Amino acid sequence: MSTTVAEPTVRASVSASTVTDAAPTKQIVTRPLRQKKITVAQVRAALEDIARQHPRRVDQPAGEELPARYVAVNRPACLVANVLVRVGFNLGQLKALDAEHAVGDLFAAGVRVAESRHPALRKLDDNAKALLQWVQDKQDAGQQWGRIVTEALRPRASWLARWDRRKRPWLYA
Repeated sequence: MSTTVAEPTVRASVSASTVTDAAPTKQIVTRPLRQKKITVAQVRAALEDIARQHPRRVDQPAGEELPARYVAVNRPACLVANVLVRVGFNLGQLKALDAEHAVGDLFAAGVRVAESRHPALRKLDDNAKALLQWVQDKQDAGQQWGRIVTEALRPRASWLARWDRRKRPWLYA
């Protein structure tokens, strides 16, 4: 019993100046890896857990004309930074957010979640990003973490539902 193995054929082309061997090739198709989006449910769970642990905590204002920071003394410095760490961001990414400049701002580094162009924030789905921006606005206003989370996750009265859907879409996603 004999088996025959077919050898791949190799073509050679000869020209006056060069010799080229064409080997059999495989076409490799590469696709970018799809990153799973961080959902509102994941952000909500992180917010609820953090607020349960620190309901009375209030972020210190950065000062006049200074943006709030995401990292202080190698730790997440605010509610939004703590949530981002819980959903998978690292301190390096938070430090990069601290160093980023808002569009048109050349002086003050640090950027809001909604204004950031950092590639890591693309992992957040749109409603999760809207929720984090809403939380960031409230924390920058000096509200307690527990109150911020309660207000963020509680729907308004039914007669305000239309307004609520536009201003807080994460509740209705």
